[in-house]
Amino acid sequence: MGVNRAPLRAARVSQTVKLWRLRAWLRATLACQVSKRWRLRAWFVHWRFPAAAEDWVSAFRGNTALPASAYADLMRYFVAGFVAHRSRLGAHADYPGMASYNGAAMDRLEGFSRMAPLMAAWLHGGRPAEITVGRGRTVNLVTLLHTGVLAGTDPASREYWGCIGHWSQTIVEASDIALALWLTRPLLWDALRDEERRQISEWLIQVNDKRIPDNNWHLFVVQVNAALAALDAPYDESALRLHYERAKSFYCGDGWFRDGEIGDTPGFDYYNAWGFHYHLHWISRMRPELDAAFIDDALSDFVTGYRHFMGPLGFPMMGRSACYRMAAPAPLIQAQQRKLEALPAGEARRALDETWRHFVRHGALVGGNVTQGYYGADRRLLENYSGPASCLWSLRSLVAAFSLPEAHPFWCERATALPVERDHFRVTIGAPGWTVIGDRQSLTITLLTGQHDDATLEGQGPLARVIDMLACEPQRPENIPAKYFRTSYDSMRPYGLLEAADAPSPGTMQGRP
Repeated sequence: MGVNRAPLRAARVSQTVKLWRLRAWLRATLACQVSKRWRLRAWFVHWRFPAAAEDWVSAFRGNTALPASAYADLMRYFVAGFVAHRSRLGAHADYPGMASYNGAAMDRLEGFSRMAPLMAAWLHGGRPAEITVGRGRTVNLVTLLHTGVLAGTDPASREYWGCIGHWSQTIVEASDIALALWLTRPLLWDALRDEERRQISEWLIQVNDKRIPDNNWHLFVVQVNAALAALDAPYDESALRLHYERAKSFYCGDGWFRDGEIGDTPGFDYYNAWGFHYHLHWISRMRPELDAAFIDDALSDFVTGYRHFMGPLGFPMMGRSACYRMAAPAPLIQAQQRKLEALPAGEARRALDETWRHFVRHGALVGGNVTQGYYGADRRLLENYSGPASCLWSLRSLVAAFSLPEAHPFWCERATALPVERDHFRVTIGAPGWTVIGDRQSLTITLLTGQHDDATLEGQGPLARVIDMLACEPQRPENIPAKYFRTSYDSMRPYGLLEAADAPSPGTMQGRP
């Protein structure tokens, strides 16, 4: 009679499972300790940021019209922040703040990738490469980009950004890095050696053939391939067109895209502004023959209604990623570059001015970075995918603006009144089923969503905070009902809870056109 070996095999399997669980726990613990070390380092290097730099944005706290020089100082402010937190080889930046679930390495990569387009756009617009960042120090933007990109794409580098895998956040960051390279082609890409261009393009092209979320992420893959093609580097034409057509399939009319077909939200939010139209603009610039008529028509239709969201006392914020809030005017500025007649340059400039003025006044900039919330840092609003540098997507409105030369009408013409400063209005936004209401007297803008909830933002509970701290795994609340399903959102009470109590009254708005 044979020996029953089943219990023995079961015991071995059990021991193997326990061993793998132990290894996984040890890896997670090690990663957590490394993450804590980097967080501590980030807070330490934060003191390198010159305290005097906080005064560089003082023009945005006033009431007078903002000259182009105020934006030059704003640029200095962010470059000084980047330099203060920049890693030794320049491929990372260690900003302090609440971590994302992507890990410390990805949070550091975002510190570079989300600043790179700002520096590149500044150069693309014909502005000087040398920037003074305080304490008598001057840096060269071309050098910062050059050293960072080469260190990040070199597999032998200590700061290598790693291989790009399925679902990887690196796909998102690669699109910004590709944009920066395209914007600075004469200054950076064309000056590289053949082997350096090959190294960079081999890293970027890894975005192809990867599984990604079925939403705006398709445009990241399109943008990388469009940039590579424009730089005469190897790219994947089939991937470019496949992902473009999938992104286009989300179009619902009136310039609005649904952010994917399946989800726990209605699918419409400000990602139309700082996601879909922002990327489509750059993709069309890189690849003009790719559906330019559709992209222009969609942007024109979008800004016709979207212009009513902008006001001198903020805009009716709703949806996820509130920490990207200063990017909201980006499509209005890009409409100027595409020479669309949907709105005058002066109105687009006013939208940029008042958006940045409003948030600077309310403490949205600290230490050369954008805060992790709506005004100050706020755990109720910050998604778990967002880390200390994620909020630098707010710079996308400045990327759009700085990419325009100083002689462009956007920078030269006088700012003109926004719709809510001219008259009352009630505008229907067809695709999402929204109504936007403007009150000229109070300058308040209200968004009616057609939903039927009055949910408010919930805070992070004590248990979630403990897990957040001990496991290095953020447990911030999602707050989907408050972000998407409220009956209304207005510019004075974002999400129905926050209130701009110290917002200037209409009578003190000396900068109004």
